[in-house]
Amino acid sequence: MRPPAIFKYLVGLALLGVAFTTEAAPSSNVAYRRIDVQDAATGDLFPAALWYPTRAAPAPLFVTGSLSGCRLPAMLCRLIAFEMQVANNAPPADGKFGFIVISHGAGGLSLNHRDLAMALASHGYVVAAPTHPRGKDNDISGVGVWVGRPKQVSRVIDTLMEDAELGSHIQRERIGVVGHSNGGYTALAVAGAKPSPAASVAHCRQHPDESKFCSYGGAATRETTQKVGDMPDVRDPRVRAIVLMAPNTAPFTDHALAQVAVPVRVYGAERDDLTLVRYHAERLAKALPPQTEYVLVPRAGHFSFVASFPWILTLVAGEAARDPDGFDRDAMHEVMNSEIVGFFDRELPSGQTR
Repeated sequence: MRPPAIFKYLVGLALLGVAFTTEAAPSSNVAYRRIDVQDAATGDLFPAALWYPTRAAPAPLFVTGSLSGCRLPAMLCRLIAFEMQVANNAPPADGKFGFIVISHGAGGLSLNHRDLAMALASHGYVVAAPTHPRGKDNDISGVGVWVGRPKQVSRVIDTLMEDAELGSHIQRERIGVVGHSNGGYTALAVAGAKPSPAASVAHCRQHPDESKFCSYGGAATRETTQKVGDMPDVRDPRVRAIVLMAPNTAPFTDHALAQVAVPVRVYGAERDDLTLVRYHAERLAKALPPQTEYVLVPRAGHFSFVASFPWILTLVAGEAARDPDGFDRDAMHEVMNSEIVGFFDRELPSGQTR
């Protein structure tokens, strides 16, 4: 097990705004477009947002949570839609790029981590962020989450590999996944950790102080435990590195977590009251190989990893838009996004052969 000093070292550098980066690639303009992906399990379509390098000049684009354009005057769109400086539907730049899929938390949106997506795209990555289907269990637990979400990530990868404009630009050995909360679960599953409904049930039985977490999706978990038994393998060997933010690790045993063999960077939130650090991010960092990078973000809450919302949407987003007192979400994102770019640059270097 790694000594605690390593954990403190990582935290201290995060506080100082020091990113673990190699020399960053030259910044590029960022293009944006929306695609629809077919769910392999249901046949239904779900949307995904794409960001990628381009030579085209960017302009303000206002997009709603459903990935539709805002048609109101810019002054009003700025209050109710997500603003991005991008080249809408522009052709990609010349060259070869890494590819990152971002998986949002339960009930989230493609645009939840748009700032990270743009940071990655500006440094030479194609980025896809699906809006995972809610399903009958509202994207919290059950088969639709534990099996559906990882397979949706794999379908996104399939779709981009076959994309007429972007497919030929993607380096197939440079694929990573980022996940927040249930998206963290999703990233772990595609990276080789096999989920078990029984593990979630046992987790909630053993940790009564996780009452908030365990109150979500309980019926779906119990139903799945009774009906499914052994979960299918949802690992995708194309995924070579993952980043996790306030991940849900309850569906995994320690043995399952130890099967993850790709590089991992984990972010925990000190004041996370939904996925308590000691049972999720910290437990995960201890269960994974010693080279795992773990950063505990002081004063952060569970939703501090989500990009800030437009003003009106902060009123309806509830706790997803709120942070613990004194925490600066935007400032943390500026540091974290740079660190994540550096992590993927190190672990998915251009020209790698592993």
